[in-house]
Parts: sequence; structure tokens; C-alpha cells
Amino acid sequence: MIKLSAYLVTLNEEKRLPKTLKALVEVADEIIVVDSGSTDKTEEIAQSYGAKFMYHPWKNISSQKHFAQNQCSNDWVLSLDADEVLSEKLIREINELKKNPKHNAYKLKIFDMFPGDKKPKLLAKGYNLVRLYNRNFAYMPDDLTHDRVIVAKGEKIGQLKSRVHHYSYLTLTQFWYKLNMYTDELVKTALAKKKKYSRLRLITEFPRQFLIYYFIKRQFVNGLWGFVMATSYAYFRFLKIAKYFEYHMLQKAAEEEAKEISKANAGRHSKN
Repeated sequence: MIKLSAYLVTLNEEKRLPKTLKALVEVADEIIVVDSGSTDKTEEIAQSYGAKFMYHPWKNISSQKHFAQNQCSNDWVLSLDADEVLSEKLIREINELKKNPKHNAYKLKIFDMFPGDKKPKLLAKGYNLVRLYNRNFAYMPDDLTHDRVIVAKGEKIGQLKSRVHHYSYLTLTQFWYKLNMYTDELVKTALAKKKKYSRLRLITEFPRQFLIYYFIKRQFVNGLWGFVMATSYAYFRFLKIAKYFEYHMLQKAAEEEAKEISKANAGRHSKN
């Protein structure tokens, strides 16, 4: 039987954290909660479920999760977000797997949940990500990108059948604030990697991404909420590229202004 540590990062998650931790204590031998400065009851709630709570200043999501992963005392770890809840079937599946894991990394199926949902909509398209892994064969990197687990070359990845329920939505204000902040991190990553976007991409990104999210990623099955989410995610993709162009335009304007000031100063010195 393996020992399992679960880790998650938080910031003002008092509304969603109890449901997440209530399920998590059923599978985790240790729970690590890394917080970036909550002002609500997040710490009190985490400690009430026996979690080890600690503060770490925010840099970006991958850095925060990398730090949280490294606080775990067990080789086997489970990465969850504070708004993700293990289903009852998944709890049983993980506990069975703990007896004798056949792989060193496993993917979990994650499905969005909206207000009033008791289970994901039929035909909804979820995410399938490595979240359960042995740190000797996989790790969460700190590299200025979205959080994702890198598995050692040659390692076979197992698949868990049951679901994680993702309660990402509280209000549109909270949801759009989160997406807006995330675009700032993505622009920093793009600039660091010297990535380039075309003007055509800027113009076509919103309608293209709406079609992808609404039809290909099947948000249409979520009814009105699906339309809202597809629109929001499309705008999020557009905003990332718009901020990229904004950065370069502001930088160019600042450089031109600096040249004008330098030229004016040189003119005054020559007169003197």
C-alpha cells in the first residue's frame, strides 16, 4: 500500500475548499495547501481537515504548484485545484489503486460543473490530465507556463476511469478576473520565449476560438452556460494576443518618447 500526498494551491477559497477537502481526506494520507495570501477563512478550513497550510508568495501557477509538490513527504502525489472534487467512484478507484499501482503516472478525467449540476452533462467534453504520479518518475516543473506534469521518457501513463468534478464557476466577475490575470502570465511566457503573433491571428482569434469551444469542445451541451463559457474562453484567447500587441506598442511608444527627450536635451546643451 502506497502513501499518498495531495497538494493544492489557494487564494480566498473558503466557498469551494470544504467540498474539495471533504472528498480528498478519503484518499490522501497527507494534504498540503499552499496559499498566496488569503484574507478569508481558507486557512481555518484547511486546518479543520488536517491539511498542512503554508504561505508562499505568488509568482505564477506552475511555480506555485512546483513549490507545493516539493512540500509533500511522500513519493506518490495527487495534484488538485481548490475547485476540483473527486467523485465517489474516483475515491474508490484511487484507494484500490493505492494497493498496487501498475504505472508511475495516471491521467484523471476532469469535467466542468455549473450551478445546479449534480453531474456533468451527457456528451460534455472534459480534460484528461496527468494528476496522480510518483515523483521519482514525473514532476511539476517551475517554468513560467501553465501547470502540467512532465512524465519521464519511456514511462507508460495509466488512465483512471472515474471523474473529477470541476466547480470553476462562482460568479462571472470572479471567473473573468481569473482569466484576465492568467492572460498576464501567458504574455510574460510568450515574451520570454520570443513567441510571435500575427495581426491576422489577432483579428481571427475570437471567432475561431468561439467555434472551437462551442462546437469542438462541446460547450453547446451545457446550454446557456455553455454559450457564456465559450464566449468567455474565446475572449480570453483574444485578450492574451491583444495584450501581447499592447506590450510591443507601449514599448515602441516609450522608446520614441525617450528619443525625443534625448534629442531635446541635446538641443538645449548645444545652445548653452
